Amino acid sequence: MRATYDLALIAQNSKIWDLVNLVQKYQDGIAKHSVVATLETGPIVKSMTGIDMHTLSFGPEGGYLQLAKLVNTGNLRMVIFLHDPRLCLDDPGIMELLRSCHVQNIPFANNLTTAEFILFRFLEKEMATYWRCPEARPEYNYTYV
Repeated sequence: MRATYDLALIAQNSKIWDLVNLVQKYQDGIAKHSVVATLETGPIVKSMTGIDMHTLSFGPEGGYLQLAKLVNTGNLRMVIFLHDPRLCLDDPGIMELLRSCHVQNIPFANNLTTAEFILFRFLEKEMATYWRCPEARPEYNYTYV
């Protein structure tokens, strides 16, 4: 697994519909990027939004640990993990993912407000670059003399 992804999507069972609604809100922007998701989250989000995404394997070496490896190798730009605060975060894979994001300085959103802020800023910056920078727009790539 050597692919590079812009965004990882994860949600605990009680937060999956919050994630689906968030992705639907920013669907056009997210669809332009490479997305990876855990095996439980990915198929649900994909079926509700149509966004193509890579899903990770399941089990002790899958999911969270695979995402942590992507973070540690510089192959993941941001993580949205909608966590239910009523549930414990004692899974070693979750803790490794959180630690990896912290060490590698990768944005990690664990609630809906932070997730929306990260997505909005990421997509806003992308659009600002696209519209304000002629080099980012091949159809207007002028040669200045």
